[in-house]
Amino acid sequence: MSLETMRILILDDYRSHGESLAELLGSIGHEATYAETYSDAEWLLDLLRFDIALLDFDMPGLSGPAVAARLAARFPRIRSVIMSARKPTPARLKEIGSLPFLEKPVPMAVLLELLRDVERELLGVALVQRTAFSVVKYGRQNRHK
Repeated sequence: MSLETMRILILDDYRSHGESLAELLGSIGHEATYAETYSDAEWLLDLLRFDIALLDFDMPGLSGPAVAARLAARFPRIRSVIMSARKPTPARLKEIGSLPFLEKPVPMAVLLELLRDVERELLGVALVQRTAFSVVKYGRQNRHK
């Protein structure tokens, strides 16, 4: 996987922000898909394999952290990031927990660094999985000798 192939889901109830971010990410080679709410995105999540979800904190229905919890349960591979135009209060920070937080508008350099971090994490997981598979396969082959 390279940075050019990152599949990004953007959930933001402000259409202009979500669409602008999707367009910007698309213009630099990413596959970015925008939806206004989790309900709107559910069929996309079943259809497409996303690497990262950029989630607005304040959305109607489910908040960004609540969506992140659902994604973690259903799609553990997807890395969630919370975004907000409002500064995080202690209560909001508690709700966000250990998830990455970006303040909107997100500077492009910050967003690109975040995507690189996610890419490194996903590549590390893939390498560990491949290595574990090779060890198991090698072990099975040697048992039959």
